[in-house]
Amino acid sequence: MKLARGERVEPERLVGFLVIGNGSHDEKLVRALLSLYDHEKVVLAPQDRPALGLEGSIALAAELISRFRRDVLIVIDGEGFDGERFSALVEQYFSSSRVEKQHRKFSSLKVARGAGEAHLHVAVVGDRRIEEVEAALVRELYGERVKPEKKAIRDFLRRRGKRIYDLIKEASEEQLKKAFPPDLIELLKQWSRQCP
Repeated sequence: MKLARGERVEPERLVGFLVIGNGSHDEKLVRALLSLYDHEKVVLAPQDRPALGLEGSIALAAELISRFRRDVLIVIDGEGFDGERFSALVEQYFSSSRVEKQHRKFSSLKVARGAGEAHLHVAVVGDRRIEEVEAALVRELYGERVKPEKKAIRDFLRRRGKRIYDLIKEASEEQLKKAFPPDLIELLKQWSRQCP
């Protein structure tokens, strides 16, 4: 799937929206994940700044669902996510919600705001930071443990002439599910199979 930002997308190609809670690096990782699936489908990233935090992400998701009636995926680091606050914000921003799937790292709710109804998906990447996911990918692909810190991961990848996006493209589905929330990978597969 293609991640689009600031461009017009034909409604039949649009499968949902992506909202990033913690920054542009997280968006780049999700872009690499999306590229593994159906290239005819598009996920739109409408936010104008790279880090919205939990409340800003839910507020934007509520606006998108109200206006476009399309599913929204929020990707946020573990340190930016709080389950109780999330529940309170869903209650605040949506007129109704029903939990369809809830795990420690992934939630899927059927939500409504005004006349708009769709699914709100939230993927929590890493217990604290996205670097934990990157370290897990290194471990899965190379069998080596690196500290989940930017410098340690960059040094490891530089020695091998790789970028973290290369690892995502080289990883098997099972390896991706060990690094990212498995339900996130399943959602992306489901979106890629959607019919217009």
